[in-house]
Amino acid sequence: MKQFTKHSIESAPEESKELLKYGEKKYGTVPNLFRYMAGAPASLEAYNSLFAIFAKTSFSAGEQHLILLAASIVNDCAYCTAAHTRASKANGMPSSILNAVRKEKPLEDERLNVLVNITKKLTETRGNIVVSDLETFYNAGFTPENVLEIITGISLKTLSNYINHVTENVINESLEPFAVGKEIED
Repeated sequence: MKQFTKHSIESAPEESKELLKYGEKKYGTVPNLFRYMAGAPASLEAYNSLFAIFAKTSFSAGEQHLILLAASIVNDCAYCTAAHTRASKANGMPSSILNAVRKEKPLEDERLNVLVNITKKLTETRGNIVVSDLETFYNAGFTPENVLEIITGISLKTLSNYINHVTENVINESLEPFAVGKEIED
């Protein structure tokens, strides 16, 4: 049995309390991921800091969450798949795009299809992609700098996906409509 504590704001180490309060304010509840990370304040701080940094990339908020969703699917993280499906939808991604990504089908939008595919390949190969993958990405209007931004997002998801796996985290009730296997509706 794994011995991870799912903290409340009250039980968390002092260094994590403000970040848990921030999570509660932002999401309406303290995400289970935050509750587990709170036991190691540096992990919770790293996640929130890297999330804020990734938000500064040239991608739109919807595209950012699509990148995070694609990496989470490759990493087989049900929690983050649900969370970033909800966030992508909240940031304007159509249900048809989200359902296709979740079912690992080609997307109607070629630019987004290329974005999702490069994210998946970078995640699957741990960055060891081939030149033709980059050429396809650049031909879709993306830049080498965009590759670096995607890797920043993958780094963020590596942190949270792995923590969700080792803690055996389950999705919050608010994420249930976006759980793996559910069809996302408009």
